[in-house]
Amino acid sequence: MKKVFENDKLLPEIAGLVKEGYVVSIPVRGNSMLPFLRDGRDAVILGTFKPDTLSVGALVLARISDGRIVLHRLLRRSGDKLWLQGDGNAGQVEESTLADVWAIAVAVVRRGRTYPVDGRVWRAYSWCWLRLGRAKRYVVTVWRKIGI
Repeated sequence: MKKVFENDKLLPEIAGLVKEGYVVSIPVRGNSMLPFLRDGRDAVILGTFKPDTLSVGALVLARISDGRIVLHRLLRRSGDKLWLQGDGNAGQVEESTLADVWAIAVAVVRRGRTYPVDGRVWRAYSWCWLRLGRAKRYVVTVWRKIGI
């Protein structure tokens, strides 16, 4: 029997486990990280991080300014202030703070294969995606229409 939990209840528990030093795998829910992470297909392995090493391009589990908890890419950082964006949300940027980052993605699991986020394949994805700028919106639109 499959049990489903609401994010606002489950994710703080996961954050607590990560803070204790555990590495936790969670399934991707939602489509805000399309085209790289897909609901029901992929999973993300979360771990701890050192605040001074948190850099642009990282996937972070964080509470954003409106209170929601998201797994989004770090777009920009100025001291403790962070700007995040889901890869599939090309026009929407969320604000957070370093204190509200609960975990960082250390790997992505797709179809049984694990891709470390510091590995060549994932770094290439991230590098290209961050440089697409406004073209991301068109890529995501096409991706959703063809349903890859």
